[in-house]
Amino acid sequence: MANLFFPQLTSGALAQYPINRTRIVRTVKNVLAGGDMVLYPDSKAGHLVWKLDYTELSNVDLAALQNHFAACSGPYRAFTFLDPTGNLLEWTSDLTHPVWRAPASLAVAGGVASPYGDSAAFTLTNNGQISQAIAQTLAIPAAYQYIFSVYVQSAQGASVTLSRSGQNASAIETFAAGPNWLRISTGGTLQDSTPSVTIGLAISAGQEVNVYAPQLEAQIAPSRARLTGRRGGVYPNAHWGVNSLPVIATAPGLFTTSFTIEAGI
Repeated sequence: MANLFFPQLTSGALAQYPINRTRIVRTVKNVLAGGDMVLYPDSKAGHLVWKLDYTELSNVDLAALQNHFAACSGPYRAFTFLDPTGNLLEWTSDLTHPVWRAPASLAVAGGVASPYGDSAAFTLTNNGQISQAIAQTLAIPAAYQYIFSVYVQSAQGASVTLSRSGQNASAIETFAAGPNWLRISTGGTLQDSTPSVTIGLAISAGQEVNVYAPQLEAQIAPSRARLTGRRGGVYPNAHWGVNSLPVIATAPGLFTTSFTIEAGI
């Protein structure tokens, strides 16, 4: 739902470890009279289940979870869930996909050797007269804590600017790319209450930069690189998997809870 988002903790994280994520799929089986079987996947029945356990929650964090649970009427109303174990961006395995916006003067070519020895990296070449950027926009809260990271390399040397923008605020940071692969990142929060975040990677006119594994996460530091396809880590039709939110007070002002979140895949 556009106006319902799973809350982020005051720590800047969405969840606490350990996090258990289960992928459930279904195969339909028809047994014929002669004993032969016909099998086919039921793709619309697949879903993910996150089991989330929280300890030492403050009054503020507990209230955020309880208020969200009430706003959703428990499992009844859908909301947007940001996978705390995933890369929020789509198609980081293919920077030529239309989900990535780039001007015609910024050429994007694949099949480039990555820092892990495969050919999953891409070359960005700015043939224009000004700085140009490749960007992707997600329907997620601009005010959350995010970290945007990417591997960069440039044989000739180049400056790379990473940006995070909402509709009313933005943040940029510039890095130097050299002949060796380097993972760069920028993170923080924006003073912007809108449900839209655009991340961008810009290079100056005439420069050429190899890039690999752009990644956006709702936390304070980048985790290991995860390439994505058509599905990033944003689930706009998630539901609470419990009918009530159990809460245990473990100390004055500290609480524990445990529940599941479900979403289709």
